[in-house]
Amino acid sequence: MAEQQETSNKPSRVSLKTLLILIGVLALEGGVITGLFLVMGGPAEVHADAAADDEAARAEQPVEVSVVSDRFQNTRTGRSYLYDADIYVIVQQRHREHVQEQLEQMHAQITSDVATIFRRAEPSHLLEPELSTLKRQLQAALDNRLGYDEDGEPYVRDALIGQLTRFRGDM
Repeated sequence: MAEQQETSNKPSRVSLKTLLILIGVLALEGGVITGLFLVMGGPAEVHADAAADDEAARAEQPVEVSVVSDRFQNTRTGRSYLYDADIYVIVQQRHREHVQEQLEQMHAQITSDVATIFRRAEPSHLLEPELSTLKRQLQAALDNRLGYDEDGEPYVRDALIGQLTRFRGDM
C-alpha cells in the first residue's frame, strides 16, 4: 500500500513525445495560416470617390434665402432717412423649402417686423460697420416667426444684411 501512495502523490509529467506532437501541430497550423495569407494576397486597395454624393453632408450645407428687399424708414435723428436693405438668412439645405414656404406665408408680418426694427433702431446701430445689433434683432424676430426644428435648434443660423444704403427721405 505504501507503494500506491507514492505513485499517486507524484506529479504527472508530460511525455516528450506528446510535447513534440503539440509543437509540430502548432507549427503546422501557423504555416497553413501564413500560407493562406500569402496566397490570398493583401487587402484590396480603397479609393475615395470624390464624386460620390453624401446626402447627410449636403443636407447640413448652409444656404442663403432672401427674406425681404425693401426700403425702411428711420427718423430717430430728427430727419427722415430711408434705408434700402436686402435681408437674407442662412439656413441648412434640409430646411430650405420649409423656410421659404414660411417666408411666403408670413411675408407681410415679417416685413412689418423688419420695418419696426428699422424704425426703432438708434442711429449708431445703423452706422455700425458690421451691423451686429441689427442682425441680432433681425435673427431674434425671425426665430420668433419661423420657430425651431425637430432638434430644438432655430431654423435661422444667421441673418445677413446684404445691402444697406441710406437716403434722405425729407427732401
